[in-house]
Amino acid sequence: MFMDLLAIGKVHNHASEENMQMLPLWKQAISGVEIISAENDLFTEEYSHYIVIHDPLKIKFPKSREELNKRFCAQAGASVVSYMRKEGNMHYVRGLMAENGASVYNILPYTSFDHTECAKFPQSSMETKKMQAFKEILPLLQGKNILDVGCGLGTLSIKIATAKTDALVYGVDLLESLMEQCRFNARIEGATNTKFVAASAYELPFQQEYFTSIMCFFMLHHLEDVPRALKEIKRVLKHGGEIFAVEPVDHFHDVQRYPEDWKSLFLDIGYDVEVYEKDKLTYIRATTGDLK
Repeated sequence: MFMDLLAIGKVHNHASEENMQMLPLWKQAISGVEIISAENDLFTEEYSHYIVIHDPLKIKFPKSREELNKRFCAQAGASVVSYMRKEGNMHYVRGLMAENGASVYNILPYTSFDHTECAKFPQSSMETKKMQAFKEILPLLQGKNILDVGCGLGTLSIKIATAKTDALVYGVDLLESLMEQCRFNARIEGATNTKFVAASAYELPFQQEYFTSIMCFFMLHHLEDVPRALKEIKRVLKHGGEIFAVEPVDHFHDVQRYPEDWKSLFLDIGYDVEVYEKDKLTYIRATTGDLK
């Protein structure tokens, strides 16, 4: 830590040693930075992005992710954040890789994003593919109750809620601390039509045939027992309702699955299903009734 420096701010979020193990998710997380000691405004709307120097994370990542250790777990953490807005002494930013209560020591404009006409925050090629897939799925989601299984930090759940203002959008993931961060994100984003619940895909805390649309986005390949999850999802899906899933073709955990493998899994559980591949992604559309 920067023991010789005076802290100028404090981090407010729901990040913890437990849930920060999933660090890539936190690129979309919202945090509050409370300024407690500064002569001038360190955040202004003149710049879109800032470098925030803060306490390092207490966790350590494996050698295969050594770059994360260097950026966030050494003597200090250095996060590039996108600036959102100010409320009193609290400034809201996205992408701060710091735990709740961490001290902030310096804030500097990241000007490379602000002085060209086409400046954008850099994204990985996979992130670009994921967002394109989500844009294709979003218009297909229907009904008053929509479920996002494996919602992570709720980024896509909030986007659904913003686009489908007449629907109540539920997000589920395993850790309550993640769900607390989802609720925090939703409040700052103004997405009041959301509910986030800590639950397993194997035991969803919803009544039978409750949802018209269910989304499983880059989630199923993480599960040890995919058929069990598909049975449980089928239980809470209305007859004629639809599941929309997207899975990477060349990124997997334990079991490599291709489009035909996913199709077989859904058929075995009793779904009607359409599957196709595009841009190294498997798109799955399934229903408990006849596909439209």
